[in-house]
Amino acid sequence: MSHETEEQYRSIFENAVEGIYQTTIDGRYIRVNPALARIYGYTDPHDLVQNLTDIAGQLYVDPGRREAFAHLMESQGVVHSFEARVFRRDGTVIWISENARCVRDAAGNIRFYEGTVQDITERKQHEEKIRLLATVFASVADGILIVDQALRVQAVNPAYLAIGGYETEELVGQPLVLFQPGAHERTFIEAIWDTASHTGRWQGEVASFRRTGESFAAQLSVTAVTSPSGHLEHYVLTIADISQRKFQEHQIRYQASFDRLTDLPNRWLACERLEEAILRTQRGPTKVAVAFIDLNRFKQVNDTLGHQAGDELLKLVARRLRNCTRVSDTVGRLGGDEFLVVAPDAADRKAGSRLAEKILYSMSEPFTVHGQEIYCGASVGIAFYPDDGDSADQLLRNADLAMYHAKRNPGRRWVEYDHTMRDRTGYHLNLESDLRRAIGTDEFELFYQPKVRMPQRTIIGAEALIRWRHPVRGLVSPAEFIPLAEDTGLIWDIGAWTLQTAARALAKWRREGLEVGVVSVNLSPRQFQDARLVGFVRSVIESSGVPPELVELELTEGAMIGDIEKAVGLLNGLKDIGVRLSIDDFGTGYSSLAYLKRFPIDTLKIDRSFVRDIVKSPTDPAIVHTIVNLAESLGFATIAEGVETLDQADMLARQRCRNIQGYLISRPLEQSAFEAFVRQHQSSCATEVA
Repeated sequence: MSHETEEQYRSIFENAVEGIYQTTIDGRYIRVNPALARIYGYTDPHDLVQNLTDIAGQLYVDPGRREAFAHLMESQGVVHSFEARVFRRDGTVIWISENARCVRDAAGNIRFYEGTVQDITERKQHEEKIRLLATVFASVADGILIVDQALRVQAVNPAYLAIGGYETEELVGQPLVLFQPGAHERTFIEAIWDTASHTGRWQGEVASFRRTGESFAAQLSVTAVTSPSGHLEHYVLTIADISQRKFQEHQIRYQASFDRLTDLPNRWLACERLEEAILRTQRGPTKVAVAFIDLNRFKQVNDTLGHQAGDELLKLVARRLRNCTRVSDTVGRLGGDEFLVVAPDAADRKAGSRLAEKILYSMSEPFTVHGQEIYCGASVGIAFYPDDGDSADQLLRNADLAMYHAKRNPGRRWVEYDHTMRDRTGYHLNLESDLRRAIGTDEFELFYQPKVRMPQRTIIGAEALIRWRHPVRGLVSPAEFIPLAEDTGLIWDIGAWTLQTAARALAKWRREGLEVGVVSVNLSPRQFQDARLVGFVRSVIESSGVPPELVELELTEGAMIGDIEKAVGLLNGLKDIGVRLSIDDFGTGYSSLAYLKRFPIDTLKIDRSFVRDIVKSPTDPAIVHTIVNLAESLGFATIAEGVETLDQADMLARQRCRNIQGYLISRPLEQSAFEAFVRQHQSSCATEVA
């Protein structure tokens, strides 16, 4: 090749508009021209050769297209207009078209490929647009009508025939009849054609009708088509049946604003109404009361009776809340088992207490769900505008915080917000962190409160009561950390530790000859509902070696509410182990007496609320007497807790309840002090016998 020819070739290579390349068979570029570098997003051809070393893996979007390219080259020696999608250097994708051939040596072996590349992205995009337009015209769901200046139908598409229920010959050549008679003013219809002829287009919603006379909502678009000289030739009408859409819009508006289960305003609408109440109150002397309501046993109902029963309960709660509030109040469901009541025009803060009491009173009666009575109390937090916040969000958060404090304090079913609650909330968050640490650092210990039989004060057992000896806070009350353990799910680990520790202590006392009787341990509702419970209790009894009849598990009535069959099954599983079972705080819960006879219970524990005023109350002795009679008829023992005076013990004895527990006998004692108490008692008994 002459020098002049080589220069010509180099000039063509360097200045060509198309990309030119040479590649190895295995997919590496040997040589590329500047045009190819630009197509692939490189400024320097040498940079392209150095960095793009795997054409199949780095360049092609679908590596399989490179394999197809190589197959054609090997089988035919040449490819024409081979199209593929490739990555540019910046990661964008383009379409290319390649023409290439094999370059062979004298023996016929392929030395390399060489070819040209064109960027055909714009052409492909144009083709795709044409394809999409053709598809739209072929399958458009909207009706299309073409009418002349005199509003006679010239053409109609199949979609409009389907929408209106017409045949083509019924419309073509006939005057346009589109609008439902009487639905629109004549001036409105005239304005449609006037606007379209002057501005080129009109669109809006109209009432149309089908061949049957049925009216339907339609989205109408009228476009005026003019000649090049500007003369009006005809109108193109596009019409869509939007009756279903209008219905769905109504449904969407409803669903966006109301809770589907209870038909109450949802969080968004309730907060909007709260904002409106705040704006109105800014112009007057009254307040806005906000009540945040959380159901106390909803999760238990869901877990035991199922979600269908839980949904039914929520609907019943919603109905009661509506019935106990004013027409001007807003009752909303925030989600889950949380409700909100917005009471505008509250005269003073006393209105909040009256609202809370009405809510709680409405919740005090049992709910009948699937034929079963369910008691589902509530905790209520109250906040006021403007005292406790100047926005709906702040009031809601503060009412929620007040409710949280009500839930953590069973003695107060409703609580008004005050600014110190945020400090206490921070305290509880820190306490939760410490509680998680305490489980593994031996900060818990058991105290034991003796149980005796009067009048001899014979020790018949003891109740194991957990205490938390915090390294900084000192002795933390169970009333403070047990609800926290329930909320956080830590109660299983704490309850497991309690039973194991009590069983080990009982085994130790038996080895030392201390006769302490039956040791009782409390089970929380969450422990009772845990599928691991029966197996765990069995393993503790077996590993400790204590007789199972010396271990008593105390459960509250609330732990067994809900699925009675499941509760009976669990209780029977525990009885099969041989442990004793006791219902704690009896008379304050909600167990049906019809089911009580099915429970394999050994003891009913009379709640301290009936003991406290038994000497002076005209009703408490009768209640205790009734409980004792009930227990005797069912074969249960009874014991009264919270006994502090001899007069209380004597009154209990007159009602035939001689087993007692309380400060009259002893406060809960550390293990060593309890052991000394039992030894002293045994020594006194031995002296009396001697």
